[in-house]
Amino acid sequence: MHIPVLFALLAGAATAATPALPSAAAASARIPREKKPPKAKMAGVVNVNRASEAELRLLPGIGRGRAHAIVERRAKRPFSSLDELARMKRMKTVVQKNRTHLSVEGETTLRPAGP
Repeated sequence: MHIPVLFALLAGAATAATPALPSAAAASARIPREKKPPKAKMAGVVNVNRASEAELRLLPGIGRGRAHAIVERRAKRPFSSLDELARMKRMKTVVQKNRTHLSVEGETTLRPAGP
């Protein structure tokens, strides 16, 4: 006796509770991500065999992942040349762009360039 009434209530509630599917245009629309501001211009050089991850990240194109990869690789064996660094995965173009700021010997003298 109560079963048909419960079934009717549940069936009606199920159709009323089902949300309308979003349109294809709304589903494909994405909120654009804000772009990060470009890194400041730098002057000086970074010794890739001695620099910290933070110092490496000051250079354009080197983020957390690449800086960590450089530190991990040099822990095994120091870099003998910038070409050796460029042979690492995803590093060739970064080394080409930043060659004037990279070194394998000497002190790290990297600092923000004056305006």
